[in-house]
Amino acid sequence: MGRSQPRLRIAEEEDEGEGSDSLFTLAEFQELVVQQEIEHLEVFTGFETENRYSIMTPEGEPLLFAWEESGVLGRQFLSSHRALEIHVVDGDGQLVMTAGRDFYWFLSQLWIADGEESPLGSLSRHFKMLGRFFTLNDPSGNTLLDLKGSLFRPNTFIFEREGAEVARITKQWGGIGRELATDADTFVIQKNTDEIDEDMSLLILACAFAIDLEFFESKGSH
Repeated sequence: MGRSQPRLRIAEEEDEGEGSDSLFTLAEFQELVVQQEIEHLEVFTGFETENRYSIMTPEGEPLLFAWEESGVLGRQFLSSHRALEIHVVDGDGQLVMTAGRDFYWFLSQLWIADGEESPLGSLSRHFKMLGRFFTLNDPSGNTLLDLKGSLFRPNTFIFEREGAEVARITKQWGGIGRELATDADTFVIQKNTDEIDEDMSLLILACAFAIDLEFFESKGSH
């Protein structure tokens, strides 16, 4: 990994001269917030709509926008097992990343590509009796990080390299009433090291979408 990456432009930026300070890379941020956008049709009718997400700083500054592309029948009848793609763009509408998967029965496999459709890697789920276990892999299938979730802490997922935590994704609760009323999920990505480059930052972001779609789509909390 570690390729040279173009700097991205923040979403919904205001005109500030040349706007040089509005450019960024994901690797610059030790913490990111991934917030699902509210779909009122789904709230009031129960009709499953395509997911949309805003990726923000902890202060709420929008950075990126993501949306799901999937079939209507898949959303209604296959639920979290459906085939889909997630597209991520910056404030200029530039494609930053695409992630996708086929329909699966038991163990999901998510492929991840950059804005030029070059493979970044994949997220593979593996069988584990107690807990949730994935490997985050490079394009050749070599393991970059392990991703683990405990049954006793179902809202927290830990990225590990050789047994040491390097990052985590945590589902946040905005208040029981709010989440029941809006059907919205919020996740916080926290990095424990500044050695995570841009490609790895994109891979970890893709994992946040996968976690939401696989574990919180139809469990009552979503």
